[in-house]
Amino acid sequence: MVLAIVFTAIWGGFEGSAAMGGVTVGLPLGAVVGFAIGGWLVLHFWKLQPAPPKAAP
Repeated sequence: MVLAIVFTAIWGGFEGSAAMGGVTVGLPLGAVVGFAIGGWLVLHFWKLQPAPPKAAP
């Protein structure tokens, strides 16, 4: 929001609108991509440890 106000004050209404549009699109898109990459990394590299052998009675 501050970025939009600063851009509007310096370069005019179009730049402020462009800044808000970029934030509006970029934040949710970044969140979705981040969760997707994070989930892939966890599923790809996280391996369960095999159960230790049980002692004979």
